[in-house]
Amino acid sequence: MAQIILLPDFQAKWRWPRQINPETEGIRQETLDWTASFKAFTPRAQEAFDKCNFNLLTGLLYPWLRRDQLRCANDLMNLFFIFDEHSDKSGPSEVWDQVGVIIDALRNPDKPRPEGEWVGGEIARQ
Repeated sequence: MAQIILLPDFQAKWRWPRQINPETEGIRQETLDWTASFKAFTPRAQEAFDKCNFNLLTGLLYPWLRRDQLRCANDLMNLFFIFDEHSDKSGPSEVWDQVGVIIDALRNPDKPRPEGEWVGGEIARQ
């Protein structure tokens, strides 16, 4: 028999006021278009990704950031998700290769990414 776990309603007694960055909705489509431009997903997977609204998460996490800073936070959150999705379907050695690609791109943003490299390198570079 499956065990049922009930989670409490954390927001019911949350002491702090909810704040959201006022730029959150204004940059959502920019971020979605930028992410889609890399074609990191199949069309069906991209459609599912677009519904996730990571933009809302970054808007809630960083209510004080300027527009350009929030956009960077959105793009980074999307990179995390893309890495997560791709690594779920990869073996350990391939995942370590993906990690190396991301680290190299972050350390060397002016270095053009090699042809045929895993898409996360160019996403991280930009």
